[in-house]
Amino acid sequence: MSAWKDFMTDVAGLLAHTQTHTHGGVRSDVEQAFAHWVDWAVLTRSAGGTAYFAGNGASASLACHFSADLAKNGRVRTQVFTDPSLMTALGNDVGFDSVFSEPLTWFGREGDLLVTISSSGNSPNVIKALEVARSKGMRSVALSAMRADNASRRLADLSFYVPAHTYGLAETCHAAILHHWMDLVEAQSR
Repeated sequence: MSAWKDFMTDVAGLLAHTQTHTHGGVRSDVEQAFAHWVDWAVLTRSAGGTAYFAGNGASASLACHFSADLAKNGRVRTQVFTDPSLMTALGNDVGFDSVFSEPLTWFGREGDLLVTISSSGNSPNVIKALEVARSKGMRSVALSAMRADNASRRLADLSFYVPAHTYGLAETCHAAILHHWMDLVEAQSR
């Protein structure tokens, strides 16, 4: 069991080594990546669009949290697909790999924003959501960890990859990234 100080050091190191890329794997400066993501949120709000959030397990909790924060603090219309009735109906009738992509096919519009959160970056339902977003002309941001060669990084317009190899560290770092982004969006919303 490591000490609290070791955990804090690990989190700080992982955040310092977070990699950002644009679609196609082009390396991006972290500050520029945050600036693009903030601009996309502001553009989504200005156009009356919607920011969609998708994730599984603890990442679903982060998706809910930041969907609420973006709506409340950033005044952006948001949607998160975590309603149990919708998820279980789609999971049962269409397949669990479509619980995010199916609603995006119904509601997503060009210029909307999709934010995915997946520790592995390879969750089939997250990958399908990113594919639908691309086909509809939506902007997409993927947060991932574990393996550098994950599919979310390749598919998203912008990716934040944390080189964490445990779920706890990945989720902690993803929360920090999302909070920083939200603070930047809120500053643009005043």
